[in-house]
Amino acid sequence: MRMPRSSRGCSFCFECEEKSVALCRTRTGGVKKFAQKNGHPGQAHAAVPRTRVAQRVGRAVAIHERVRPSAPSERLLDPGRDLRNTAAVIGAGESLEPAPPSGLGGPAVHGILALGLEKMVALGIALYLPRHLGLADYGRYVFLVSYLGFFQALPDGALEAVLVARLARAAAGDVGALAGRGARVRLAVSLVGGAAGLVLLALTVRDAELLSGGAVGAAGLLASAATPYRALLRARLRMGGYVGLLAAQAALAVGLLAAVVVAGGGLVAVFVAVGAAAVAGLGLGRLLVGPGARLAPDPAMRRALIAEAWPLAASTLAVMGAQQILQLLLLRLHGASEVGLLGGARKLTEAIGLLPQALMLSVLPALALAAATPAGAAGAAREAARGLVIVLLPPAAALALWAEPVLVRFFGPSFAAAAPVLRVLAPAALLGATGAVLTNLLVAVGRQRTLLRVTAGAAAGMIALGAALIPAYGAFGAAAAFLAAAVAGQVALLALPATRAAAAPVLAAVVPPLGLGAAAAAAAVALGASVPVGVALLLVAYPAALCLTGTVTRADLARWRA
Repeated sequence: MRMPRSSRGCSFCFECEEKSVALCRTRTGGVKKFAQKNGHPGQAHAAVPRTRVAQRVGRAVAIHERVRPSAPSERLLDPGRDLRNTAAVIGAGESLEPAPPSGLGGPAVHGILALGLEKMVALGIALYLPRHLGLADYGRYVFLVSYLGFFQALPDGALEAVLVARLARAAAGDVGALAGRGARVRLAVSLVGGAAGLVLLALTVRDAELLSGGAVGAAGLLASAATPYRALLRARLRMGGYVGLLAAQAALAVGLLAAVVVAGGGLVAVFVAVGAAAVAGLGLGRLLVGPGARLAPDPAMRRALIAEAWPLAASTLAVMGAQQILQLLLLRLHGASEVGLLGGARKLTEAIGLLPQALMLSVLPALALAAATPAGAAGAAREAARGLVIVLLPPAAALALWAEPVLVRFFGPSFAAAAPVLRVLAPAALLGATGAVLTNLLVAVGRQRTLLRVTAGAAAGMIALGAALIPAYGAFGAAAAFLAAAVAGQVALLALPATRAAAAPVLAAVVPPLGLGAAAAAAAVALGASVPVGVALLLVAYPAALCLTGTVTRADLARWRA
């Protein structure tokens, strides 16, 4: 029941400037009226006639007590309650304030489209270039993309994450200027990283074509780092504009590459085409967003962003380094074929991991915005993690249950021996989802240094465990080390006092869907179900169990669609 709001401030009583009327419940459940007049609270107000407004208040409270008998008394009308909040006055369950954005629903769909567009364009270019460049130039292209990505894209990715979190918390009038200053910092860091990479490359190789392509490729990455518009669109959750900007830039890159192919250009021309599209993205972003994001120097902003970003970049580097060490150990002890088995299994789990990666494009700014209220970011992260686990559990279970036929289908009969490896790595897809949410949550609340300590410890444990298991178990031992490190890292976040309050709600939220999914997978194993029957169990029985047990409600579906 909703009451009209008075233009004079009080929703019910037009005489509140002279007196205030309070209602209290009696022992019998009735309502008595008292007045606070002339400084004498509690004096009976028998002389004041019962107005229509007061009668409406009494009827509203009486109806509320009959309909909601279990509601706590403090949610009823009382003298200390702000009468302008109608929902609070009549005991409504929800606030009139709009809920903060969760990053799910429409923004998440746009994030998936954005990442899918980037990956598909990159894959298309990588698949076509061997036909045009030849084997030697294609090898140079692949090397430079990976090499420059380490020196420029890795630190710039960390800077973009912390910049998006800052922009999400900024006032609407300040966000353009902050985005421009942040882009100036990203440009400087990318310039330093690119220069360091090129100097090291010049000292180690004597390949003029490789050095020329590297210089042009580094310039293209500089242009990507200098644009403030992608971070700004993400931070304000304008994900439709974000996808539009990426689509326009990708279309331009494909068109320029087609012109290079027709003209017979080589490696340098390919990097020129990609870099020109990145430069054009600056103009496209300005047309889409408008002026105001000027690349002005700001020493305080530079120090703050670098201080927040370096632990995040170091965390990523620690994990990547530990994985590379294990693969080198596997290569030395068991040969290239064993590395191939591990790589094939990892490719399948990494494909599932693209969904959390895409979702974080919109979830990170939502978490940063929710962090302004106590426990707000943890609540938003809880919803994101639960939704991800619910969606990813069926494909992860399918990889574990039917590892051998899946590997043979995708990679051929020679990869059937990787089935035990894939069964170990399949749960890592779910851990990757919760890990992505926890990482972005800690970035949103400014806990990057704690994240670095935990990640470094998990990486060291991965190397130690891998060194113990790989000599005897090969690729299976490496996969077990990967999985154990992922589990240990999240358990450490749960155990540390500094991160327990953030991690506990997220990890607790995924337990019910994990339990139901494990039950569905166990039923498929116990029944000896074929692939079609097992898939039906995962795609029909599992969602039905989620709904019947109340793990997923209509309110959840409405939030995820919003």
